[in-house]
Amino acid sequence: MTTTDIYQYGNSLLDHYVLLIALILVVLAIVIYLGRSNFKHAWLNIKTRYRLNHLGLKHITNFQCPDGLGHYFNIDRLVMRHDGISLLVFKQYPGSIFCADDIDQWTQMLAGKSYRFKNPLVDLDHQVRAVAACIPDVPVNGFLLFDRQAEFPKGHPDRVIHLDKIPEALKLNKQHKVQACVESAWEKLRTLK
Repeated sequence: MTTTDIYQYGNSLLDHYVLLIALILVVLAIVIYLGRSNFKHAWLNIKTRYRLNHLGLKHITNFQCPDGLGHYFNIDRLVMRHDGISLLVFKQYPGSIFCADDIDQWTQMLAGKSYRFKNPLVDLDHQVRAVAACIPDVPVNGFLLFDRQAEFPKGHPDRVIHLDKIPEALKLNKQHKVQACVESAWEKLRTLK
């Protein structure tokens, strides 16, 4: 075998690898193009989880709170603030949401159709009262957190929040010292979990 034969064999082998790499890149580009909405949705979920994990000082997720009637509420997230406890109930309702504090049903507009659902602030109020009953003398409030797919063309109640407009009380703030009653209430809630 001469050097010319080795050189030609190497070139033909290289041509096959280049073709294989080009084919892999084309297939990868097609997969990314076809799945771009899934990738975008996954990326938004990662960003949402990151933002949620950086609210308040401490978190308890999937909290089971007794309702006083022998049942339990499942609360998505409890957040410890320096002066109290906040409940966050995460809602995934894409589309336009039409809502108000004092109406029984809210409306979701999605792809030209409307869907009615029970005002979630009613359940949030029950959950806030249930948690407050477990830890008296500590301020407890609650928020409905809608993801990035929800829009509120006619406005929304103050207790409805987005990740791009977080109330100051929920933002991570280590400058204030946590009140002793809040710290002991937090430990009590952790034991309930």
